[in-house]
Amino acid sequence: MILSKRSTTDIRIIGPRQSGKTTYLATLAHCPHKKELGMRFPGLQILPTSHDAENLSRLAEDIIMRGEKIAGDYRRGLEVLPFYYFQIKIPPVKGLPSVAIDLATRDFAGEIFDDIPLAHKWTETEPYIDDLFTATGWMVMLTDWEPERDTRLYKPAFTKLCQEISEREQINPEIKKLRIAIVMSKCERGEIWPCRLEPDEDLFKVRLPKTYQVLNQKLPPERLQFFACSAFGVMCDRKDDFDPRPNRYIPDDGTPAEYSACLRQPSQWKPYGLISPIYWLATGKILYDRSL
Repeated sequence: MILSKRSTTDIRIIGPRQSGKTTYLATLAHCPHKKELGMRFPGLQILPTSHDAENLSRLAEDIIMRGEKIAGDYRRGLEVLPFYYFQIKIPPVKGLPSVAIDLATRDFAGEIFDDIPLAHKWTETEPYIDDLFTATGWMVMLTDWEPERDTRLYKPAFTKLCQEISEREQINPEIKKLRIAIVMSKCERGEIWPCRLEPDEDLFKVRLPKTYQVLNQKLPPERLQFFACSAFGVMCDRKDDFDPRPNRYIPDDGTPAEYSACLRQPSQWKPYGLISPIYWLATGKILYDRSL
């Protein structure tokens, strides 16, 4: 297989608390252990290449396979916030050439995103915002769509981020190359699984209209794309054996699902949409198979 020129993609993953950022990264790190992934997408390789990234695979076993509880997000200083390094090789997909990506990424605690629009928190938040602008792309993970979240958190946060983009790119023209992938996580949920194929129109425009409007007003389409992903997937998506129930078990012990959900059937594990946002952030091109 002849690979196109290797590209380096440095991204930041941000989003509110319990939006699935750590689970997403743990699933990405654990993918090399799933033989079925190679059967579904021959030639796809995802290799953790740092100690922290390799540890994420163990975390996937704890969170996704066994549903063990872990501490929620908390604010960590940038000096101790780890980078996760991966080498990703994507085979040719429907006319698109093969791509090799050196991925460097780190995820911020949910409190960072929550505090972005708060003026009295800006002194604490600004160092993280400065770090965002050292990256070539952002993956913003959202999971809730209540009208209050749309108007009181998401819209103000993106308004502030877009203001920072506008002001900083006047000083540093390289920021004009920044791409932003907005990702609806946990799309295995029955109410949004059918909407995963056109997430911009069927998820964000419908369920987060204020946020969707701000983003499209402030950012050109070549810098903004919408995606859906799921670390758990559904029970089965084969045409001859279709079972759209979420492949996710939530113990009935009163624990929030964000801390205790695990796979219902590990043998049926088919995460959805893990690579599509990364591919677009790295290349500016859309994978036609968004299930990848």
